[in-house]
Amino acid sequence: MSAAPTLPSLRGELTRLSTWIGLGGLLVLSLTLTWAVKHEVDDLMDETLRESAEVMYGVLVAAHLPGVPGGALPAVLPAPEHDEHMVWQIADERGQVLRRSHRAPAFALSPQPLSGFFDAPGHWRAYGMSLPQGGMLYVAQVGSERVESRYEAVASVVAVAMLVSLVWVLLLRRRTQQALRPLERLAREIEAYDPQRPASAPRPGERAETAAITEALAALGQRLARRLELEQAFAACAAHSLRTPLAGMDAQLALAQREPPEMLPQRIARVRGAVARLTQVVQSLLALFRTGDELSLALRDCRLEELLEQIPLDELSVEVSQDVEFRADPNLLTIALLNLLDNTQRFGARHVKLQAQALAQGVALRLEDDGRGATDTRRREIQQALREGDLGPGLGLGLRLASMVARAHRGELRVPPQQAGQPGFSVELRLWTREVD
Repeated sequence: MSAAPTLPSLRGELTRLSTWIGLGGLLVLSLTLTWAVKHEVDDLMDETLRESAEVMYGVLVAAHLPGVPGGALPAVLPAPEHDEHMVWQIADERGQVLRRSHRAPAFALSPQPLSGFFDAPGHWRAYGMSLPQGGMLYVAQVGSERVESRYEAVASVVAVAMLVSLVWVLLLRRRTQQALRPLERLAREIEAYDPQRPASAPRPGERAETAAITEALAALGQRLARRLELEQAFAACAAHSLRTPLAGMDAQLALAQREPPEMLPQRIARVRGAVARLTQVVQSLLALFRTGDELSLALRDCRLEELLEQIPLDELSVEVSQDVEFRADPNLLTIALLNLLDNTQRFGARHVKLQAQALAQGVALRLEDDGRGATDTRRREIQQALREGDLGPGLGLGLRLASMVARAHRGELRVPPQQAGQPGFSVELRLWTREVD
């Protein structure tokens, strides 16, 4: 037998989706940051290379200017027209500018000799170096250029990050909606679920989580349907079981009204006996339906003859052909027999044969009547309903209650096959009340 296929997990799918989206976003952001940094660094290095070429251009051009002695340089070196981002100047110890590039400020970037990196007035970022022949060489860059480069890199990273985040959010939203569709479908099916209609139960889940939910719902629906079934059966069986005792009490009271006063104590005694039996019936019914299949039975030694003494038989002739002592709950069993005997009368029976046969685990109580009986088709329908535990209204109140009493004793109610030519109807009540050695 092959194992059932493992359903995909909703948790696993969302975890994988989040992991891939996180890794994908990290990869794209890393590539974007690498590109932005490379772009800005290349710009700065290219700018430095261009500025170095322009400085050399100024030195070479100045050395060949007409009227300038060899080796002498003008105070401001010539340069081609360009937007100079890096400047230089040579200042003496007093802070006077001796030479400078054409865009460098005419005042010294630092009035006092200053080596290393420093920020100069006018948003300059400068670097100072002492010259062997005296004085200072200052090389500076416009601060706004540095700020512009910094913010360009940040803006590039932020723009790409926002674009990537938007794409990932849309993708995550779409995939999450697809992953949650089984839950939405399950919610609609739960809303339409009726425990008394098994066909309306939610379909098996498409994910491991929803499969567990549908299994739990199916089990809950079965329990609810069983409870509803018991409540409906209680109302019907209570009316059915109480009808005979109440009719007997009414008959005794009617006789008491017409008979002489000296007969009144006897009638009252019979009414009190009927009230006592009625009380037992009510208590047994409440115990049976309150606890359902988990009934705690009050088992005692019983005999059919003793149980029949508690049942008003009226015009019905009951013969106990075989009797043995067995253990059962007498109140519940009396209710079952009362309803079965009442059934026989309603189907025209005048004579009923009862017998008790000891079994390894309990007893089998068989009832045979001489009434109209039932067709073979009806017997099969009843047996099928009893076998499947279907206690619906189609089974009949008497058989339904007797089946419940049998199941409370861990047994069953059977409809044995009728022999050819044999009139009437037969049922067998099996009670398992002891363990097999």
